[in-house]
Amino acid sequence: MCFSATASFTTALVLVPVGAYCVRKAARLEKAYWLFALIPLMFGIQQLFEGIVWLGLAADNSVATLIAGRGFIFFSHLFWLVWIPLSCYAVEDSATKRSLYFLLAILGTVHGLLMYVPLLINEDWLIVKISDYSIKYKLTLFHEETLPLKIRNLIYGIVVLVPLLSSSDRYIRVFGAMIVFSLVITSLLFDHVLS
Repeated sequence: MCFSATASFTTALVLVPVGAYCVRKAARLEKAYWLFALIPLMFGIQQLFEGIVWLGLAADNSVATLIAGRGFIFFSHLFWLVWIPLSCYAVEDSATKRSLYFLLAILGTVHGLLMYVPLLINEDWLIVKISDYSIKYKLTLFHEETLPLKIRNLIYGIVVLVPLLSSSDRYIRVFGAMIVFSLVITSLLFDHVLS
């Protein structure tokens, strides 16, 4: 939640126990869904990192901001690119779709690693600041000259949304539609943090 430390920590406080409950429930009832069951827990951890980013920025603590920023970016630029297609792969019955989701997970892994690993090596390649009451993460990527932002965003969208929207499970498709809806709203209201 790019709005405040309170929003991020509150979201984490709700999602971490909900995620733990979902994991327990999936482990008991439907083991194929345990990857999906981890999504609220992992998103809660991502929001915990962002809450720490807010605190680091408020205290002008560049070390805490950098470490927490890297934690947040790990999820946003690597983890979800791998986890979402693998989650869909785990529950899919169609062999054709499973193959597609596996390939998208590989593409997501490569794309995510290309974006994330350089940030671990070059401290100044991640700049975190507040812009219009939101957190803006400015990343320098070694392939940004050859792979423009629109192409990177297209790859990201394909890797994450194709499995969700094409899944044989209708609840997963609804989840995908909710993500598309939230992306549209976010791009309309907070376009400055998406660029």
